[in-house]
Amino acid sequence: MTQRYAVSEPVRSFHLPVGEGHQIHVEEYGDVHGQPVIVCHGGPGSGLCRESAGYFNPKRYRIILFSQRGCGASTPLELTHNSPSYLVDDISRLIEHLAIGQCILAGGSWGATLALLYTCHFAHKVKGLILWASFLGTDHDLEWLYGPNSAGAQFYPEQYQMFKNEKSDPENILKHYLLALTGEDELSQHKAAQRWHAWDRQLTLGALAGRYHLEDNESVLQQAKLMCHYFSPEVMSELRPLQSVAEHLTEIPTWFIHGRHDLVCRFAPVQRLAHQAHSQLFVLDGLGHCNANDVYVEAVRRAADLLACKLSH
Repeated sequence: MTQRYAVSEPVRSFHLPVGEGHQIHVEEYGDVHGQPVIVCHGGPGSGLCRESAGYFNPKRYRIILFSQRGCGASTPLELTHNSPSYLVDDISRLIEHLAIGQCILAGGSWGATLALLYTCHFAHKVKGLILWASFLGTDHDLEWLYGPNSAGAQFYPEQYQMFKNEKSDPENILKHYLLALTGEDELSQHKAAQRWHAWDRQLTLGALAGRYHLEDNESVLQQAKLMCHYFSPEVMSELRPLQSVAEHLTEIPTWFIHGRHDLVCRFAPVQRLAHQAHSQLFVLDGLGHCNANDVYVEAVRRAADLLACKLSH
């Protein structure tokens, strides 16, 4: 059975002030003299995942995890001063604080989005990229997640009917949920969060959706708020630089890993991007979005090992 690398307790853990009253929670693992890799978590809003440190050989990598603004152990849990441009600046502050000249960026789903967006602005700071289940942040990607003709809606029409709450298109669905999640009625907030989470879990886990649950209602609510906030038109507009991201990747060693049957993040655009950028692409046939799978773990770990070897020569 494929396993992640065994990673011990954090070398250190701290909070870094990043401006506007926000502090991000940071944890470091592995060799303090190794190749620095900053891991961007998914969501938006899920918070750092310690298991993701296990993709990287702790004898070769300095592994840096952080929770993005407004989630995990970062403070405060607020939507204000919280958007992709702020997150890109936070990574810059983190790199400066850790006195890292260049680093590797890694991440899955929304974490891949953030890593690519940072690269659009600061490609000279990026040594390499390891990205899985990448979300490219277009209107078509939101249609794929929340539209009536999406793969998810066709595979799971009963669940989609419960999720969409009689709204007809992704923009109205997102508006409805954002209003419900940020309104004054706490009961309505939690009901909306549970419906949102149920649909997200269904797309991510498929047939396994019934086996996994976030027990903490507050975490479910905060993640749902952040996702709806980030998928609003004004915030999504900050992802426009991704339309030309391929030109920034041609000189950066990049590995994409993607499940062909991913119902959350479309495979075809990622395949096109990898081709345009002359990047490595590991296609995982028969797998979806969830990376809690031996084959997925092996693919991401292999990409990290190959990049470490490439950069050591």
